[in-house]
Amino acid sequence: MDTRKRTILQALTEDYINSAEPVGSRTLAKKYNLGISPATIRNEMADLEEWGFLEQPHTSAGRVPSDKGYRFYVDELMSKAPIGHELLERIRSTYQSRVRELEWFIHQTAKLVSDITGYPSIVLAPSWEQGIFSALHFVGVGEDSALLIIRTADGFTQNKTVSIPKELSLSQLNALAQDFSRQFAGVSMRDLQNYILDPLSTSLFEHAALWQTVLGWFLTEGSDEERMTVAGPLTILNYPEFNDINKVRRVLGFLEQDKAVEQIVHSHPADGVMALIGSETSIEDIQDCSVVTASYRVGQTVVGRVMVVGPRRMQYAYVMTVLEVVSDELSQALKWA
Repeated sequence: MDTRKRTILQALTEDYINSAEPVGSRTLAKKYNLGISPATIRNEMADLEEWGFLEQPHTSAGRVPSDKGYRFYVDELMSKAPIGHELLERIRSTYQSRVRELEWFIHQTAKLVSDITGYPSIVLAPSWEQGIFSALHFVGVGEDSALLIIRTADGFTQNKTVSIPKELSLSQLNALAQDFSRQFAGVSMRDLQNYILDPLSTSLFEHAALWQTVLGWFLTEGSDEERMTVAGPLTILNYPEFNDINKVRRVLGFLEQDKAVEQIVHSHPADGVMALIGSETSIEDIQDCSVVTASYRVGQTVVGRVMVVGPRRMQYAYVMTVLEVVSDELSQALKWA
């Protein structure tokens, strides 16, 4: 694509992102000082439409970018958006809290991203089965029951009420839990599910039935059902593309479907920040949307995603910069959680 067409496509895309109105050749000539006549711009726009970069939504002279046009804009034309000092400090201060629990960070991240970008946000917590076991302990909740609390190395916790064997007091149970934690700390949750207790480890093997129940529960009733946190779903109503109630229903339905979100992650496993535009998401309910995702880490391992869902005319440069900063700060916070 030659320089003139690139300039016109960039100007048209940015004008449509900001205005939500199809863009005509006269608008481009007046607003962007392109140094060419409306007639020349019109001819160039016709070529861009023929090549699939532009679409004409109705019979007016205005045009809008197609998915192909947005992709070319994001990959080739878009400038990186600067992030102001105030906003940077706001993001960083969120992760300087004394609270060091993963669940807290996940919920705060979802809310922060939606508030800053003005779009619905999704944060996927680390998968339970990918976690590394750290420790467990028991808290008494009745004469013959206790709350079993399991913690992974990345700070994720899960709990379940269990029956206490009659022959064990709560203090004895926690002494065994310490022994269990020492023996299995550092083992993946997936491996623990299939672990068979060593009869030579007498203090644990004496209550093998209890521990095998605990081990089996680690994954069979793990916490992946709570893995997805959504913030700001109704912000989608702020955009004129979603004046159609059926479009709104589809987007809100997507935001409630863990499996649909997981499908995007599994289909596009790339690290870093990435934009999926319209049909690239492969999810029928959000063909009118784009999704920007950023991965975050615990140590060197990618463990989750921060995602923004918005109209195809999303402020890509701004959103991608925000997600890059947020994912980096979240990764740093989890490093010390």
